[in-house]
Amino acid sequence: MYNPDWLRYCKRMVRAGLGTDHLLRPELRIDTRRIGSAYGGWIVAPGPLATARPPVVLSFGLGDDISFDEAIIQYHNARVYGFDPTPASLAWIAAKGTPANMQVVPIGLAAFDGQQSFSIPRNETRGNFSCKQAAGTSVVCKVKRYDSILAMLDLDHVDVLKLDVEGSEYDVIPDVLASSTLPVQFLIEFHHRIHNIHVAATRKSVDLIKRAGFSLFAVSPGGQELSFIRN
Repeated sequence: MYNPDWLRYCKRMVRAGLGTDHLLRPELRIDTRRIGSAYGGWIVAPGPLATARPPVVLSFGLGDDISFDEAIIQYHNARVYGFDPTPASLAWIAAKGTPANMQVVPIGLAAFDGQQSFSIPRNETRGNFSCKQAAGTSVVCKVKRYDSILAMLDLDHVDVLKLDVEGSEYDVIPDVLASSTLPVQFLIEFHHRIHNIHVAATRKSVDLIKRAGFSLFAVSPGGQELSFIRN
């Protein structure tokens, strides 16, 4: 029987042999649930979310898919703060609308407070702007550090922190981990193989996350979306 996930893993094994994939596996067995669309969904641990009242979710990088944010509100009555500073995403979200429990904040995440330039290739159709992209259409957007955003929102607890920030994760992960307000669950899309980012950068980031007291509990079939939970 055809198994697309197995085929993707076989391709990853080939890439690992070429030094472009990590082949990391979950180290913790807990109940999991994938929520959201095939494109924008994430794997979460529902147990901790069931006991939070209500769960607080920071969702960085919305693009043109907020199915994860909608689903975590539907299933867990979460309070979601969604962040995306790019005009294309904000226009799409304004036209679509958001659930009552979701607040959209037009700010990006960075390791500093200020302004940052984001670019997108002219042939990109989904509006995935990146500060690692050197050519194409550019916009300058407001960005803030993780702790600055917590202070702005008056938050002292985060149940889920989701990062889909098109390569910026490597810069912001150390800054997030230095905070006294670590999330319970940390969901990250890593962008090795894109923007000339080597897989070694992903391995280094994963090591930092584990040393901060998190365990890896889920890896997507493509190996780029990783889910961690704080021990």
